Amino acid sequence: MSIRRSTFVMSGDTFFEPGVPIYVNRAYESFDMHEHSHEFVEITYVSEGAGVHYIAGETVPAPHGTLFFIPVGQSHVFRPQTPKKDRPLIVYNCLFPASYLTELGSGFPHASELYESFVDGPWFSLKDTTGEYHAIFRELYQEFAAKPPGYLVVLASLVLRILTGLYRHKLQLVAPLGDRPQWLSVDEAIAFIDQNYAAELRLGILASQAKLSERQFSRLFRSQTGMSFTEYVQNIRMETACRLLTASRSSVEEIANAVGYADLKFFYRLFKKKTGISPRQYRDMDS
Repeated sequence: MSIRRSTFVMSGDTFFEPGVPIYVNRAYESFDMHEHSHEFVEITYVSEGAGVHYIAGETVPAPHGTLFFIPVGQSHVFRPQTPKKDRPLIVYNCLFPASYLTELGSGFPHASELYESFVDGPWFSLKDTTGEYHAIFRELYQEFAAKPPGYLVVLASLVLRILTGLYRHKLQLVAPLGDRPQWLSVDEAIAFIDQNYAAELRLGILASQAKLSERQFSRLFRSQTGMSFTEYVQNIRMETACRLLTASRSSVEEIANAVGYADLKFFYRLFKKKTGISPRQYRDMDS
């Protein structure tokens, strides 16, 4: 596909309000936008659909869940995978001037190496395999749109989380093959549990995927969560059950199945152990 190239440079004046060094939107990408660069940093998250990202002379797939860091002055443009209106390419954009990195760095001097890695650096991307970044961008958008008291503090904290994640990803890209920190392997296992808590989860399988022995994995897991593998799985299942009890009218049996327990009697015992009351008593407290 041919790209309408231009020297068009987007100015920050178009987006940033006085005293608000961040701009967040949720946009439908189309075939009308020309290739462009901008005077600010852009972090884009592909929220829905799929497409192609033309950047720095490369044609890069942009499937759902891909995050792109686009530095100042980098020419690029997104294109949907298809012109069909029922299959749009929808992205979240977080924009901020490069000077904002310096401001964040002054507030967190111990993270100077993190911010320096983004100054004059190249573009790069990562795949959000757990949905963590999607949740962050949804919160970014909601905070920016509503502007409740203290929203700039929340926006800064969310941008810091994104940048920290990107920094860790960059370190992995340059690390020698096989030189993968153990904490990252366990961190990914924790994220997997958070997304798949209702499935049959086995410590041995997750340890094997992390390329750790069960003993190493268990030790590191407890160190990073303060709980054993079994305690962590049970807690996240019970937390979800509590939310379902108050937010839905599903039966207790349906909720037990939804969080991974086919044995209703065991679910009742575990729920009471974790909360001190039965599922029905918990639901009645909210009525």
